[in-house]
Amino acid sequence: MYENLRISNFRGIDELNIDELSRINLFVGANNSGKTSVLEALFLLSGAGNPRLPTSINSFRSLKFVSDNVWRSFFNRMNVSSPIVVNGLEDAVGKKLSISAIADTSDLGEADSHSPNDSDSSSQAGSKATSESSIVGLDLLYEEVDSQAIRRTRSQVFQEKRDVRTRVVEGKVEPKRALFTNDLTITYSEIALRLERMLVDKKDQVLIDVARKLDSSVSGFVLGANGTIFVDTGLSKMLPVQLLGNGMVKLLVVNLNAYEARNGMLLIDEIDNGLHHSSLGLLWKSLIRSTINYDVQIVATTHSYECIKALVDSSEGESVRNMIRVFRTEIADDNINVKVFDRDALTRFIEREWEVR
Repeated sequence: MYENLRISNFRGIDELNIDELSRINLFVGANNSGKTSVLEALFLLSGAGNPRLPTSINSFRSLKFVSDNVWRSFFNRMNVSSPIVVNGLEDAVGKKLSISAIADTSDLGEADSHSPNDSDSSSQAGSKATSESSIVGLDLLYEEVDSQAIRRTRSQVFQEKRDVRTRVVEGKVEPKRALFTNDLTITYSEIALRLERMLVDKKDQVLIDVARKLDSSVSGFVLGANGTIFVDTGLSKMLPVQLLGNGMVKLLVVNLNAYEARNGMLLIDEIDNGLHHSSLGLLWKSLIRSTINYDVQIVATTHSYECIKALVDSSEGESVRNMIRVFRTEIADDNINVKVFDRDALTRFIEREWEVR
């Protein structure tokens, strides 16, 4: 589990220190206050230098092409003369990702080709970039340090003619399991694959229990042809799950994703999208259960006061209360700052109807 995070020169973030990360973390704040960028930084750091991830996080924002300006947009104020640096401490292992701009590809050598739509989740990287350079890609240096050793890998992603190419320059480090989700990253075919894995593992009872909170007639899920998910509601025929409403689909997806991210991290942008406020308590109770059962760390974002209140109301018992942290992102002096609140502090603020939008 990540305990802290340090981000510099990334997106709208100049310098940001986040301490006291816990098992369930919710980032709140106005639009363009850095919430999604924090999730992206964690996703990149967890990827252990995977060169496909920068274009993946852009595709999560529906940005599916690359150009000089797109490469520059990773850097705060497009300042490519300084690297992006993301540091984190996870289970006594220090992790650091440094990302520098590549100004030319003349000496990069062999590489693999991929589309910028693809998602996965010590040598010089071309010429040193300056504000006048034409930026063609990114160089990623990832390092892990613990009491036993230092592990390092270096990789690159860059545009060459019409293709986006990647290459590993040196080393290889096993990435942390991490899943980034928003309304743009999930397709019904992916949902079906994740349900299939859960059914094979005989872990689908949690889905049934959650679904019954919305519709007491639900008794199970099955996969049909072409990845269609059917739900048994006691009628003469099963129904496609979409016919039970967006709320049912949203809860199904969130819990499938929690299982997919087991023993790792689940990053959820705009967690309450598609849910009526009356279902938010059910959402959090199911995620609290998942984080315990599947050993998954959850980091999510919201604009919603109701979402925060539902989290507080759902966190009963001292052990669960200690798992909860809410971080409020704010813009001050053209930089993004963050304030952290535990469950008890949140309760006091909610009594004053704390404004989060």
